[in-house]
Formats: sequence, C-alpha cells, structure tokens
Amino acid sequence: MGIFNTVICRYNEIATKGNNRSMFENRLVENIKIACSSVCSVKISRIRGRIFFYKDDKSVFSDAETEGLTENLKRCFGLDSFSFCLEDEPNMEKIKEMVRNSAPYYFDPLIREKGKIRFRSRARRSDKSFPLQSKEIEIEIASLIDTLYTQEQIAVDLTEPDISIGIEVRETTALVYYATIRGPGGLPVGSNPPLLALLSGGIDSPVACHMMMKRGSHVDFLTFHSFPYTPMESVEKVARLAKVINQWQKPGRLFSCNISEIQKLIRDNCTPKFRTVLYRRMMMRIAGMICDKYNLAALVTGEAAGQVASQTIENMSVIDRSTEKLILRPLCGMDKNETIQRAVEIGTFDISIEPMADSCTVFAPDSPVLHAKLHTAEWEESRIPDLDAALQATFEKIEIVPC
Repeated sequence: MGIFNTVICRYNEIATKGNNRSMFENRLVENIKIACSSVCSVKISRIRGRIFFYKDDKSVFSDAETEGLTENLKRCFGLDSFSFCLEDEPNMEKIKEMVRNSAPYYFDPLIREKGKIRFRSRARRSDKSFPLQSKEIEIEIASLIDTLYTQEQIAVDLTEPDISIGIEVRETTALVYYATIRGPGGLPVGSNPPLLALLSGGIDSPVACHMMMKRGSHVDFLTFHSFPYTPMESVEKVARLAKVINQWQKPGRLFSCNISEIQKLIRDNCTPKFRTVLYRRMMMRIAGMICDKYNLAALVTGEAAGQVASQTIENMSVIDRSTEKLILRPLCGMDKNETIQRAVEIGTFDISIEPMADSCTVFAPDSPVLHAKLHTAEWEESRIPDLDAALQATFEKIEIVPC
C-alpha cells in the first residue's frame, strides 16, 4: 500500500544554464510527462529549482505506480535525482504528523530485521520566514522519532544511517521523504539538436547513442546491411538494440539501407586495400543525405581511435572529409572495457554479442590500409562509374524499420 502523494525531481547541470535555463526546464518537464504517461496521469509544477508532480486527484501512488514511475524516471535524462514524498502545509505540526504517520513503514521492518537501527534527519528550508532554521527542524524530527521508539531500537547516526528522513520546507508546501533515487543526469533529450547515429549490431554504437542522448540530443538510427551477402536477421538484431535504446527517449526511427550494390562497385573498380575506408565514406554520404531530408544536425558513430583498421586517426580523417556533416564520436577516447561496462549498464550488451555478419566485412581485404591519404581515396572513388547515381539509387531504397 502506497503512502506518498508527490514526487520531487531535482536537476543539476540545468541549474548552470543562466538565461537559457527555462528552455531546459521546459524540455525536462515535457520529458517527465512522457515518462509518467504510461503509468498514470499527473500534474507538474515548478518551484525555484525543483520540479514536483502528483496525480490528478492528489491521491497516493500505489506500489505498482511507484515501481513504474521509478523505472521510467531512472531513464529520464536531465534528472539528477528524485524522491517520493508526503506533501502538506508548511508548518511544523503538519511536518511532524507526516513523519509520525510514515515512519513506521520504514523503521518497523528494519528494526525487526536488525534489532537496532541508526537514523538521521536532514532538513532544507528555502522559505527563510519559516520560524525554525534547518538545524532546529532536524532536532525536532529526531526528538519525535525518539518518542516513537526506544533506545534499544534506534540511535542517531549523522554519517552512516540506515534511514535518512528528508524534509523540505518551501513557501507553500512541506515535503517529507525517506529515499533519494539517482537519475541519469545530463541534459533532457530534445534540448540539443537531433542526430543520426550509424547503428551496427556491435557493442560500441548503441553506447555512443546513449551518450549523445545524455547530452540532450534525440537520436534516429541508420543501419547498413549487404543482403544477400549478409542475412536480413542482422537488421532485426539492430532493431532490437534500437528498441532498448529508445527506452531513454521518445522513440527514434530506424532507417535500413542495403549498401551491397555500392560495395560491388568498389570491389570491381578500386584497389582492395581501400575497400573498408571507401565503404565508410559511402556510408557517411548516405547518412548525410538522410540528415538533409529529415533535418538532422549531425552524425554519431561508435568509433574509438585505433580500435580497428578503419579507425586510425588518418583513416577517420579521410572518412570525415566525405561529408559536410559533423561526425560525433563520443567513444573516441574510451577503451573497450569501458564501453562494455556501459553496454551492460544500459542493457544492450547481451544483444550486441550475438554473432552476426557485418556489412563492413563484405569483400573485406586481407590487409586494409591503415594510413589512407585523402587524395588517394578521392582518386579511388573517381574510378567508380556513375557513383552519384549509385548513391542516389541506394538512398531511394532506404526503408524505415519498426523498432
């Protein structure tokens, strides 16, 4: 049975945004509404650096609603933390009544389990006209708990308590809570321009998508396949990855592009060792065409410096010059173990390690170039007949895949 009727949401980085702060706050409010919509209907208000929401009828959240909201808010970028609270009028008697009514839900089970527990109270008073200072509020609440339990059951511990009672006193409301749940931090999705991510079935690119969402960008996805040289199951695998990543944003689109015809042109007309770099340059051009059509600001890849042959500094520089679009590489300085850890945390790792052929390996050379030069890559491309027409034909066959 639930006891809380309000959720207080806290942000961190948004507070540094100066004159632009309201724009970031508005975006976060909209994203909180989306996060709550699948659980219950809520009303949201803002009071001096805090965002509050409660059910339309101000009734308490059920256990199922609390669980659902917790799961969704943990994926709401821009939130630093949040707490389920009891809310009432900002006077000391009402605050004590909230603590008196709610404390047994937390103290009693823990006392039965451990025998004796440690607690503290922490007060924040933003209304300076309130008759008690923060420290005095804390003492009042600790004294109240002392009347509810014996010395054999409880003790005050300000550094490592089993239970911490939080109190916030504001001009029009007072709140009591017992847990602070960490949010994902960052900036709210939609506060930066939208991006297009090259999403493969591997470990890296889903993590790159997640990292750019954390910086406030909505992400659409583009995957390449080489049917019949790679199985169509590779697209289905990427769609499952996109579905997991989309839990962190309003769902993005997944574009699917068969690049096999262009790969055959490169195979038949270009020096073998340049194939992988040339594939990547073609992919960037096609991605840029999607950006232009759908008004997406930049590209995202999961590349890390020196990880594979196409990701040497020289090769990435040559690949960059294939498009005017900015290419963001949030993993560029990370090692593989760091990326794996993030993939596990966001829930994409188990899907990513499923074996599946990758389009970049089709007709792959035994000894790919490691230090390509731009003029050489451009000369190799000049050997491909009707390249622009081939790119346009490939672009026109792109499909949007459900995810």
